[in-house]
Parts: sequence; structure tokens; C-alpha cells
Amino acid sequence: MSSDAASQTTPAIPEPGPLPEGMVVREAAKADVPALFALLQAEDLAATGESSLVVATVQHWFDSERARRRGVTRVLEREGEFVGLWRVYRNFDDKYWVQVAVDRRLPGATVDALWRAGLHWVEVTALAIADSLGVDRPRLDAWVCSDDALTRRHAEAAGYEQTRAFIEMQLELADYRGPAPDPQVTIRRADIDGPDSPDLRLMHALVTASFRDHFDFIERPYDEWVQNRLDDPLNDFTHWYIAAHDGVDVGALIGHNGYIEVDNAGYIANLGVLREGRGKGVAKALLHTSFARYAADGRVAVKLEVDAESPTGATHLYESVGMYRRMVGFDFFKWPRGKG
Repeated sequence: MSSDAASQTTPAIPEPGPLPEGMVVREAAKADVPALFALLQAEDLAATGESSLVVATVQHWFDSERARRRGVTRVLEREGEFVGLWRVYRNFDDKYWVQVAVDRRLPGATVDALWRAGLHWVEVTALAIADSLGVDRPRLDAWVCSDDALTRRHAEAAGYEQTRAFIEMQLELADYRGPAPDPQVTIRRADIDGPDSPDLRLMHALVTASFRDHFDFIERPYDEWVQNRLDDPLNDFTHWYIAAHDGVDVGALIGHNGYIEVDNAGYIANLGVLREGRGKGVAKALLHTSFARYAADGRVAVKLEVDAESPTGATHLYESVGMYRRMVGFDFFKWPRGKG
């Protein structure tokens, strides 16, 4: 549904509704990055007790032309003090990530008022963008951690529905020892030196085909998929692997630097195996290759997120190689104009 041509559209962004006395809303600027980072880190700590957020992620909102085109961010201030943010990001033309964060040290009534105003603003903003693109029935996506009662309460009150659970899993790498390799499965590091690299096209094909039967999968055209990767400041092509079974390429693993700075942990962003390669040890071989490499790099752990209802039984696969469940988060969806 998404296209860079369509993303050039610049709709009028709605003004916020009434706010508590003394509150000011304005467009976010690059100079706000330290304050945005501090607020979002505090929000993570309040929601989960920990945070792996890095400054580069927030900086990316302003440094990336693509992120600037697709994201709309407002900051909230009171007497010059930064107290919150509202953000909409167009992931696809009909799917919008929405985010509200408010300083939880404020009085409870003020926090609630800013949450209600924020969820209203992100909704009308997403609808304005969707209308400019000719999309009649967009979906709003919010993320709620399992122990975050505040976010859950406001999301449900605003009409969001809990739709899917995702489990963060982890393996400690101290004293990691991998199994003996399977002679029928060969793993190699993807050879990627630019957007036209054959292995990059192969990775796209393998991941796309592997995930077609997964929840909420939308196929991205090759050029858009590559641009997303190149635009990600934490992307790391050196941790991408391709698996073959009996000489036929059937699987791929994408590593990422999302947890290195704060947790000194590797991260597996995607692991996909074609139907014809499943049940043959391919996924386990990819995992152990990644584990061994992260251990050799000095990482203390490796993480990934998995759909709790994965049709491939991925949760059990990860447990079988020693990973354990750490925390759970939920996709909350809302269709303001009904489902398409």
C-alpha cells in the first residue's frame, strides 16, 4: 500500500483540542532530541522496569528524510518544561503507529487529560494523512506492555482492541556452546555491499516468502524493503545469514544492533525458513550460527521477539535452543472508520 510518491503528500495537520491550563503543544524539532529521549526512556522504565532505547533511534526521526516525511511529532510543554509527546508514523498508507508519552510525575488528572487529548490528536492526524492519500479505512496501531496499566486503560477507553501478544525471549551467552553442525545444512554470511547485491535480493525473497503466512504480514516491494534497512541507523548487514539445505537456499536470519549499546546483547530481528525447509534443522542452525557470532563478539546475551501465536510454533523452537521468556507486549489496533 505504501509508495514514496504518495509519501510526498503533505496534509494539513490538525490542531490539538483543549488542554489543561498552562500546557503548550508545538512541532518537535531536532533540538528536542535529548528531552524526547529522556521522556521516552522514563516511559519505558515506568512500563517495563527497563529501557533499551538509544539516542540514535530518536535522532533518526529528524536526520532521516524518510522518517521526516512519514512521521509527525508534537511536544508538550508547561512553563518551558518538557512534559510529553504525541507521535504518528505512517508505516503503510493504511497503517499508522501512534504513540503518546506523558511525564507520569505530573498530577494524575493532568496525565489523564494529556493522554485523552493525545489519543484524539493522533487519531485525527492519522485520518488527515490517510485522507490525503485516498485511504478510506486506515488502522491505528499502539503498543502496550503487559504491566503498563496506564497505557492499557487509555487505549481501551479510546476504542483500541488488544489483538496479538508478542514475547521477548533471551539467551544468556556466558559459556555458550553450540551443537555439532548438521552436514545437510550450510550457513553463510550474506555478502552485501550495496542495494543491488544479489544476496540482498535473495534475503528479501527468502524473508518475504517465509512470512507470507504470518500474522499481519504485508509484502514490501524490494526497493522499499531495502530502503527501510538502509535508513535504519542500527541496521547491521554483517549479521545477516543465509541457510541452504542440501544445497538449496531455504532460510535467512537478520541480526540487528538494537540492543547492543544499552544491553550489550545481540538481536535477531527476523528469522524465516521456507515451507520446504521447515522441520529439517535449518532454523536451529541459523540460530546457533547467530548465537556463536554474538558470543564471539563479546555480547552477553541475544534477544528476539516472537508472535505468541506463530503458525510455525516458533516459541517452542526458541525454547528448544535454550531461550527463555522475559516479557510480553501487545498490539492494540483501532479502525476509526471500521475495518476495510
